[in-house]
Amino acid sequence: MKVLIVYAHPEPLSFNAALKETAVAALEGQGHAVRVNDLHAMGFNPVTTAQDFPVRAFPDRLVIPREQSAAHAAGTTAPDIAAEHAKLAWADAVLFQFPLWMYGLPAILKGWFDRVFSEGFVNDPPKGKFFDRGGMAGKRAMLSLTAGGKPGGFAPNGRHGPVDVMLWPIHNALRFQGFDVLPPFVAYDVVRSDDDARRVQLADFRGRMGGLFTDPVLPFHNLDEYDVTGGLKPGVVPRNTIQRN
Repeated sequence: MKVLIVYAHPEPLSFNAALKETAVAALEGQGHAVRVNDLHAMGFNPVTTAQDFPVRAFPDRLVIPREQSAAHAAGTTAPDIAAEHAKLAWADAVLFQFPLWMYGLPAILKGWFDRVFSEGFVNDPPKGKFFDRGGMAGKRAMLSLTAGGKPGGFAPNGRHGPVDVMLWPIHNALRFQGFDVLPPFVAYDVVRSDDDARRVQLADFRGRMGGLFTDPVLPFHNLDEYDVTGGLKPGVVPRNTIQRN
């Protein structure tokens, strides 16, 4: 199988880098083909602007989704975005490796989501191409992240709040593109951990890589379970933690 690792950390000696290298070694050891997208090394531009659309389909007003869709249809998608689209088309699974900063994605990775998960290619809501019908349907995605706090801080009664709630917008964004989303791997307390604790976390992560294509995925509802307002139809029992809250 083919795995794309989208890696977002500026320090080559970081624990994120160690997790990335662990994933590469484990996946290649299983016989998978692996490509690494080092966003900082690439100098990836995370900012969406009008420069993304040198040939404007709608010059009256910049509406990002409609320009993305028009560019995809016309074959005028910006070259750096088109290159990322090709990598996504190649991959059977995508692993996102990043530090949790300010309770979310680092800016460079959030910008990658904004620019690369573009309408027309990975999703097209007006045509019903999103969630379980999205362009990435049949592919898997997984978040691997580091956090400075201890596990208890990310529990339901913790000072940071439950990690599944914190990651819901990211997981749902991946599902919006059609991905089957695996439970995340979270390495906690990485700033203060000693080498022994880090070795344990790397070993645990190596084990998770063994199930990248076989482990159960997170539960999401299909589009046909929602009504015209976007809410679950009467009688549909919520299957995930967030919609149950």
